[in-house]
Amino acid sequence: MKKITLSLAAIALIATAAQADIKSKSFGGSAKLFYGTTDAGTNDLFDKGGAYGNAAIELHGAAAVGACDTCVTLNYGVTGVTSMGLEDTLVSNTWVGQTLSSHTTAKNFVGGKDLNDGIWIDTLNLAFHPLNGISNTVMVLGRQALDTPMVFTETWNIAKNTFDAAVAVNNDIVDTTLVAAWVGRSNGRDVVDRLNNTNNFVVGDLVHTDSISDDAFNRFLTNEGAYAFGAVTKAIPGVAAQAWYYIAPKVAKVAWLQADGSYQGFGLGAQYVYTDPNGGSTGGGYAVKIGYNYEGLGLSAAYSDMDKDLLTANNLDGSQSKLYTEAWWNYGRVGAADTTAYNITATYDVKDLASFGLYYTDADKAGGNAGDLTEVAVTAGKDLGNLNLTLAYINAKLDGGSSNNDIQVYATYKF
Repeated sequence: MKKITLSLAAIALIATAAQADIKSKSFGGSAKLFYGTTDAGTNDLFDKGGAYGNAAIELHGAAAVGACDTCVTLNYGVTGVTSMGLEDTLVSNTWVGQTLSSHTTAKNFVGGKDLNDGIWIDTLNLAFHPLNGISNTVMVLGRQALDTPMVFTETWNIAKNTFDAAVAVNNDIVDTTLVAAWVGRSNGRDVVDRLNNTNNFVVGDLVHTDSISDDAFNRFLTNEGAYAFGAVTKAIPGVAAQAWYYIAPKVAKVAWLQADGSYQGFGLGAQYVYTDPNGGSTGGGYAVKIGYNYEGLGLSAAYSDMDKDLLTANNLDGSQSKLYTEAWWNYGRVGAADTTAYNITATYDVKDLASFGLYYTDADKAGGNAGDLTEVAVTAGKDLGNLNLTLAYINAKLDGGSSNNDIQVYATYKF
């Protein structure tokens, strides 16, 4: 198992907590087992060569630090992933990029090497009120999950990407939240790496495996990090509006505007993204959405158009986008430059039976078939106490080639 390495910020948080009065506020976690199989390339469904699997355990909690239960909170979380030796028997790929061992029995992996298990601290931060009694402001310092339109923690994988960051959230204005953040490091795969096809710890190239690992908190946007500033307001009844601006000194400046409204089950939404990359041309893109919800039934249709000079509308640290047209499984294509896309989604919750979803996405990238996507995904999920079981089937046609199929099984037990 790999040695755990911590940042100076994480060490400082541990030292601070060790000298304080600590009272547990919450503790929980989850155990996951994910399996998928694809017939992409020369593979057949359920063959080892086209299958991918992982198991993971996540533990997380919060504790009050000091005499005041609400003044300072220590948030912590640990994730461990393992292939359980599946790469020697049932699968030839994993959901999370894991380091290679020197053992030489798993011939399907690069260099014929097995995978090491991984364990890392994915959350370790202090949340406190720096202007207590003067301003309704919360500071969160340390390793944490983020949720902004262009920098966010993705949850599709068996393990999540997180960030070393300093975040200030202010709620002094009624129905409005102001956010300012500095993001220094992460364990995702940022846009610079994706565009240059670097820093990818993946074994093979079958599925969405990412460089999330125990030793990947080493950079974010060429080690220069990024600033983020946002405002989210519900001052207009029935409408949630947000505006965000990002400054990545070595990469680009990015703006994101969004408004979502609802009335008697009907919903409308609009998004706009603008990018100003260093040494490149400015570009933009937009998306619109209409939806309807009634007694467990959800219907929506969305359209997006990204112009040819857009840097990206995708997560600056991951695979997905927040665009309304994002695909269920083949992420990132709808947010690429010079791409138009549309998405139709239908979901239905059948009481005491299961939750069902049907998702159709089509993306067309100008200049040929590269980047094109047609995807149909069907899902069914059921909660059995603390256990959630989800089955997914995906049919996708990529880059104008022949279609391929994926079958995925997700088992998550929360405690």
